[in-house]
Formats: sequence, structure tokens, C-alpha cells
Amino acid sequence: MSSTSNKNHYPYDMKNLSPHLTIKDAIDRHGPKFEEFPLDSPSPFVKPRKVLYDFDGKQRRWDLIEAHPSVSVILYHRDLDSWLLVRQFRPPVYAVSLREARAADPSAPAPPFSAGFTYELCAGLVDKAKLSLAEICREEILEECGFDVPLSSIRYVSTATSATGCMGAKHDIFFAEVTNGMQSGEPGVGGGLAEHGECIEVLALPRCRTLDFILDGTLSKSPGLMFGLLWADQMISKGEKKGEEEASIMTGELLLRSVAPS
Repeated sequence: MSSTSNKNHYPYDMKNLSPHLTIKDAIDRHGPKFEEFPLDSPSPFVKPRKVLYDFDGKQRRWDLIEAHPSVSVILYHRDLDSWLLVRQFRPPVYAVSLREARAADPSAPAPPFSAGFTYELCAGLVDKAKLSLAEICREEILEECGFDVPLSSIRYVSTATSATGCMGAKHDIFFAEVTNGMQSGEPGVGGGLAEHGECIEVLALPRCRTLDFILDGTLSKSPGLMFGLLWADQMISKGEKKGEEEASIMTGELLLRSVAPS
């Protein structure tokens, strides 16, 4: 990979922590085919629905998607003073990019597959009834990032609502610290579940580049990631993630404070 390509794919001094998997490897595994069709069979992940309700004496209709709730984890790598992010190809993101390109010029070539890759927090669906939310987080951290984090170190932060206009599913946000010593030595751990088609790159974003990264509108990233990094950076900057008194902020009621740059 050329130095220019490397800089474009790893902005803000990001480092790849999964040498067995880079964005170039992931792009090279894509074939030329990408087609979009209406959903014509049941999906195990999303269910299109419609609701009818009364408002102002009239019947109204709203189309929605029934989907699983989910969790995500803000991961801080203490030894690197960096955030752990995951990057993967998201077909819906690429589909939007492809539609926009064709609307602008039907004869133009399709965008590169790199347009479909997004930066995200480590996350997963809540689809295992026997596991607590923290246990699901621990499992996802190991599967996606390759770090074996003690369950007691995974702390609840807050709960959000995903895609309120079409889904409305609950999304619980957690925080955990990782160190070099937590990295699993088992081969094949991290990178997601290959049998499910997952191909996840693990990245380290230096904490000093947090705001630059968040405010860069050219990089596809989730709102949860933006909130999570701003919140955690605020906590760490104030020294509020250590000690009994400060730890209550992470485990008890969340005390939100201004995250506007000073």
C-alpha cells in the first residue's frame, strides 16, 4: 500500500491492531457484484411493519422496522492512550453511496468499495436471552477486538434510542479499559465471526486526535461513536475514571457534563 493510500485509510495517526486484517485485505475480498432488491423473504434481523394510530381524530399510518436492541462499548486502551475502534464494510452505507453516485451521473462508475466502510464502537445485537448486557459486551469485545476483558471492568454509561423515525430500538452504551495484557493469544480471535461474513479491522485512535476525528465529516461514523468518545474523553481528562468516588459516575447514575471544547 502506498504511503498516500495508507494516510487516507489511517487518518489522524490511527494504527492497525489486527495485522492479519487491513482495509486493503477486506476490499480485495470483494467481488464486482453489488445489487439492491426489495426485501422478498423474511429476515432474521429486521421485520418491516406498519402501525395505524389515531391522532387529531384521524387515522395515521407509520412504516417501521422491528429489530433487536443492541449494545456498544467505548474501549480505552490504557497502554496506548488510544480508543479502540472497529472498521467494517456496511452494505447499507455503500448502497446509499451508490444511489447518490447514480443519481448524479447514471453513466459514472460505481464508487470504490472503500465508500462503504465505517468507523464504529465495538457493538452487537442483544439476541442471547441467557446473557446479561455486560456479558454480551464482553463476548463482542473478544470476538471483534481480541481482548479478554473482565466482566467487572465493563461499566454501564447510558441508554439511547436507535433510528427513532424507523426503528426505535434500545441501544445500551458501556465503557471498558483494555491493556496489552488482556490481548488474547488465541489464533483467530478478533476480527469478528468469519462464518457470519464478518471482516472487522481493529484500529487505535490516539486520544489526542479525538476531536479532529469526530469533526471530520468525510469519515463515515456512527452517532454513538461520536457521543461515546466525547463523553469518555471528558471523563478521562478530568481524572474521573479512577477512585471510588469517580467510579460511581461510571457505575451509578450518569452525570453528563459539557463536552464543548474549551
